[in-house]
Amino acid sequence: MEETIESLKEKLQKYEQNGSAKLFYALNRKQNEMADLLNSINLKDIEIQDAKDKSFDRMKVIWNDASSIAVAVKSLGDAAGVTGNEEADINKKPFVETIASDRK
Repeated sequence: MEETIESLKEKLQKYEQNGSAKLFYALNRKQNEMADLLNSINLKDIEIQDAKDKSFDRMKVIWNDASSIAVAVKSLGDAAGVTGNEEADINKKPFVETIASDRK
C-alpha cells in the first residue's frame, strides 16, 4: 500500500510543477546537445561518395529543425518567466494558480 501512496505523491508533484519552465530547461539541454553534436563533426570527414552513408542527411535534419527548436525554447522561457534558477522556476506555481482565488 505504501508504494501506491508514494507513486501517487510523485504523480501529484508533477502537476504542482511549472511544466512550461520544466519543458524549457529540457529543450534547452537538447539544444546544447545538438550544438555539441554538430560541432563535433567536420563536414570534410563525412563520406559523401557512399550512397548508404546517411550521416550528412541526419545532420541536415538536425540543422533544419534547429531554428524551430530555438524559437520554441525562447517562447517557453518568456511564457514561463524563466530566471535561470531551474529548481526555483520549476517549483514556482504556474501563472493560472497565482490568479485563482481560494474558495474555502
